Amino acid sequence: MHKETVLIIPTQKNLFRRLILVVIFCIATHAVWAGIALAQKIDPNTLPMYGQPGVSRPENLKKGDEDFVRDAILKYGGRDAAARALVAQGWEAVRSRKLELAMQRFNQTWLLNAKNYQAYWGFGAVLSDQGKLAEAIEQLQTARQLIDDPKQISALLCDIGAVQSEYAARLPADKQLERAQHFVIANQSFATSLDQNPNYAPAWREWAISLYRQERYSEAWIKAQRAKELKAEPFPADFLEDLQNKIANSK
Repeated sequence: MHKETVLIIPTQKNLFRRLILVVIFCIATHAVWAGIALAQKIDPNTLPMYGQPGVSRPENLKKGDEDFVRDAILKYGGRDAAARALVAQGWEAVRSRKLELAMQRFNQTWLLNAKNYQAYWGFGAVLSDQGKLAEAIEQLQTARQLIDDPKQISALLCDIGAVQSEYAARLPADKQLERAQHFVIANQSFATSLDQNPNYAPAWREWAISLYRQERYSEAWIKAQRAKELKAEPFPADFLEDLQNKIANSK
């Protein structure tokens, strides 16, 4: 049976009430979003280079930075010595999972020497631990451009490869080309790391994990065995067993 549609025509009083409700809703929504924005406000001190150039550093803090640099030079006997001391404290904070403290120390290192590759390496390490892999890659690439210590190149390249690989693995399925590009960079970084030092165990370990992510299981197994021979840090639980199963199932 067909029913005639009945239109409910609002009265002027109903329209006024609805208008009030809309206004209240808009005010409440604005307040919620304002609260979220305030809660998400980022402290520049926890950002690489204090957020520069995107975040303008207040003049009073710039004065404090100048005082810090002067005091650090006096305390440690020179700008380079101060930078070495602070970067060491930064890495210790990374190992202790005190990431805000680590970022503070790497920022202070950067204040002392904006060309110190260790500062950017530290920025990359902190950002990586925070899951900000794209930002970490940028900082690690800067460290690669600035590094002036041949003894540290293998370690830095290994870290670059590991972060590139992790970033690639997290990309969605519809970004296969970008994923492949990052895996290529990862493989190149590991290869160059081992060209510099063939016995650098962490590179063999991280390369094995990366190749597993690329489904290149036989190659991953070879790298994993070399890592074990060199007494690398143990692989994640069940990694080798799972890798063996993947190889068996692929035959």
